[in-house]
Amino acid sequence: MMPRKRAQAIVGHVGIEVSNLTLSKRFYWTLLSKLGFEVIMENESAVGFSNQTFQIWLAQPEKLRIKRESASEEESIVADHLAILVQDKETVDVADVEMEKDGFKPLFPCEEYPEFCPGYYAVSFNDPDNYVVEVYTRPNPP
Repeated sequence: MMPRKRAQAIVGHVGIEVSNLTLSKRFYWTLLSKLGFEVIMENESAVGFSNQTFQIWLAQPEKLRIKRESASEEESIVADHLAILVQDKETVDVADVEMEKDGFKPLFPCEEYPEFCPGYYAVSFNDPDNYVVEVYTRPNPP
């Protein structure tokens, strides 16, 4: 029997339900524009961002299906979140500065988190619907 070929798979896009598209678009644009994303589609109920490799779609349905409570600063791990891997600490720092400049305070501050792996450096924010969005880097990602 021939060995099975390992499938190559990457995440192409993620969709996030939002309660107020205007507020969410401001949050995500502030963050994503500094990470090389552009708006690729927009209408009255949805917007899509892309960096040519990955897409993030926000949609405001007529009736919300999801209501999130805010993550707390006491949580060491937030299981339900979006984590965006970037190339270096400087990019994490730029995301942090730009978000704070636009009034978005971090949920978890910009710092190293060696409990995840040596050199893991991240900042996390709650979006307007309390979805946690993290920007991180780590040395030599597998």
